[in-house]
Amino acid sequence: MTDVSDRTSRNLALSGALLVPFTVLCVWYLDVPLATFVTDYLYANRHWRLVTSDLPDLLLAVVIVATAGSFFFYLLRSEKGILDRATLLAKEVLWLAPASYLAKALLKVAFGRSNTRYWLTNPGAYGFHWFQMKEHCEGFPSGHMLVIVALLAAVWRFYPEARTLGILVSILLGVALIATNYHFLSDVAVGGYLAIVLEVMIARLLFCRRGTAAD
Repeated sequence: MTDVSDRTSRNLALSGALLVPFTVLCVWYLDVPLATFVTDYLYANRHWRLVTSDLPDLLLAVVIVATAGSFFFYLLRSEKGILDRATLLAKEVLWLAPASYLAKALLKVAFGRSNTRYWLTNPGAYGFHWFQMKEHCEGFPSGHMLVIVALLAAVWRFYPEARTLGILVSILLGVALIATNYHFLSDVAVGGYLAIVLEVMIARLLFCRRGTAAD
């Protein structure tokens, strides 16, 4: 397990090292042209504009349902002495769902980046407003990517056969967030990376001593 954990740590460190220059490149050169492209071409379609103009934010509801459902599922199964992978998944989600939501909330305050839709109507607001807690400055990182990808990563930890589907869903979520101008590309990329890091941290805290759910 130690060798696997070390390999996971190295892979995350390498990915993080590559992500930093990619994020800088996005912020300086790619985010704005991509958001402009989405506005000029996708939102030129009246139907797309109407469908995506006011999508509800259900992220908190997802976190509450996942946390509550995992709590009761884990409680019932553990009392019966059933510690299979479904029970262990529920245990991780019980901690991971609220932790990921808290992490995204704190990071959004710290970075204070204007969200894409606000920037489109206020171009001068583009950028990061560190720890200023300004309205409409909660774009970085993407909370949906951080929370949803973290939960998907927990699923494929215990159900490796679902890894391909989880990766596909993660990519589609990222594309959807960009295509609806809810996030810049860098918001999505960093949110997805942080989701994986957080999932690994939570799994190690919960399971490393028992030798279960190895990386």
